[in-house]
Amino acid sequence: MTRGLYIATTGMLNELKRQDVIANNLANVNTAGYKRDIPVSKAFPSLLLKRINDPKPITGGFEVDPRPITGRIGLGVNPDTTAHDLATPGSYQETGNVLDLALFGNGFFTVQTPSGERYTRNGNFVVDTEYRLVTTDGYPVLGKNGPIEVNGSEININQVGDVIVNNEFVDRLQVVDFAKPYELTKMGNSMFIPTDPNAIPQQVPNIRVKSGTLEMSNVSVISEMVNLITVSRAYQANQRVIKAHDTTMGRAIEGLGKV
Repeated sequence: MTRGLYIATTGMLNELKRQDVIANNLANVNTAGYKRDIPVSKAFPSLLLKRINDPKPITGGFEVDPRPITGRIGLGVNPDTTAHDLATPGSYQETGNVLDLALFGNGFFTVQTPSGERYTRNGNFVVDTEYRLVTTDGYPVLGKNGPIEVNGSEININQVGDVIVNNEFVDRLQVVDFAKPYELTKMGNSMFIPTDPNAIPQQVPNIRVKSGTLEMSNVSVISEMVNLITVSRAYQANQRVIKAHDTTMGRAIEGLGKV
């Protein structure tokens, strides 16, 4: 009986974790370059139940079946990991700002941080006090030759990622991609790193960049709200199981007290 309480409790805890992931997706629905998180659950190892001391009749007496299998019973569920939906592109939003860049197709912008190179689909860039193209957090955006300097009054970035300042070519954006299925880890601020530290990024041969546009998140509000309703109902179902077990145990204890 108590096993049922534990199983229902693991179900409730799992739904709380799923709810946190869905809430984070909804909170970032308007975040440029954000990729939807997908909660993944796994079952605890199940038990194979067998009957014991369950004789079967034979001629002249009884013998015990050495393999009386009843079946398997689950022991609950547990949050396993959080996957990232990197395959689905986000919606594209026109901004009119020449430094806002959107990638079409595969690839990630390369950004230099104090912890090393990071990769992002968030093309919301600005120019810092040192006339470098940087993220809104101040991290330099890398080109083929390193950080991109944009010291000039007229800046243009064409469809193949060439950065042109005052009609002079400066550098080309370093856009890279990784083997699929993607094995990337989120580092915050819509940035990623490879899960395998030895993974080597590959240069994207045919870059498609659009200036004055941002790729927004790939979160569908409708889908996430449906998922949230599903989580709520699953949580409530596990609550009812716990209440039923509690009532049954209470009655059993009362019955023992009357014996």
